[in-house]
Amino acid sequence: MIHQFDHRYATYEGATQANINEGSLPQPTEQQKQDPRFRVLPRYWVPVDAVHTRLNTWRRQWLLGFRDVASNVVERTAIFTLLPRVGVGHTAPLMLFGEDIQTPLIACLLASLDNLTFDYITRQKLGGIHLTYFILKQLPVADPASYSQEQLTFLVPRTLELACTAWDIQPFLDDVWRDADAGLRAAVERQWCENRDATGGHIYDPPEWYTPPEDRCPLPPFKWDEDRRARLRAELDAYYAKLYGLNRKQLRYILDPADLTAKEIATILDDSEEVADPLDPEGYGRRVEASTFPGETFRVLKEKEMARYGEYRTRRLVLEAWARLASAFGYPSFPADSNGRG
Repeated sequence: MIHQFDHRYATYEGATQANINEGSLPQPTEQQKQDPRFRVLPRYWVPVDAVHTRLNTWRRQWLLGFRDVASNVVERTAIFTLLPRVGVGHTAPLMLFGEDIQTPLIACLLASLDNLTFDYITRQKLGGIHLTYFILKQLPVADPASYSQEQLTFLVPRTLELACTAWDIQPFLDDVWRDADAGLRAAVERQWCENRDATGGHIYDPPEWYTPPEDRCPLPPFKWDEDRRARLRAELDAYYAKLYGLNRKQLRYILDPADLTAKEIATILDDSEEVADPLDPEGYGRRVEASTFPGETFRVLKEKEMARYGEYRTRRLVLEAWARLASAFGYPSFPADSNGRG
């Protein structure tokens, strides 16, 4: 029922027994997701008191969970998202945090877990169909203390637009607003205004089942927009690729190894590229057709996008974002640790 940055990915409303048997539930329409009051229908219900009892000292009104059932041969492997404060089953493990962790850093954590580079690394580590805690603990995630103010200003607003599109996730936006300084609040407001200008936005009109806190965020949820979401996710993918220390050639490899020439594959560890313009669609097509490289990375994602859009859209958007962000302000990187590693 969840996907990356999306707690309303599927619903049991209207599901047939065949849907349930196949594990393929109805997906809400874009129009439904543009309604911030829309909530998906679960299969099972538990008493709210039982949820509060199990969460015990967890005082926040939201959760961060992920799909335990995963695979390295599907569209995406590492699938994390925010959730309302609800009961979950064992195949939706949760990540809980200490009270001292600032919520903007949790937004960065979500962005770091849902990007292409992290997904690629997860695929190399996953041997079965379960992304368990012991595997998750072995994966490379940035230390919260390593984020600079500039990085927070870039990452947090984009993550909020992707994740906070409904009133049942508004508590997370409230918590980020409460923990943010004036500069970050201004960046979040700019992001919200950009979303409003592009989509029409929402007014602040919470439903009766949501009671805003006194120190609430004055902004309503972001409005869902497929095109904006694709661009924002591409920007996060490009940004984190650089934070992980990748060059453009290595990012191209993660997106599609068939895009690289034989010489580029042989020199994958350096910055040299034979391809001057990887965004040229004809050149990309010729390289893919000529490639004899036996490996693959995101084949299912590529095939689905080729069928839906007539192109591998994610690849184009990520490489465009790489070029756009580099020309705008250059790329940051995490500071090296005591061993000299970034």
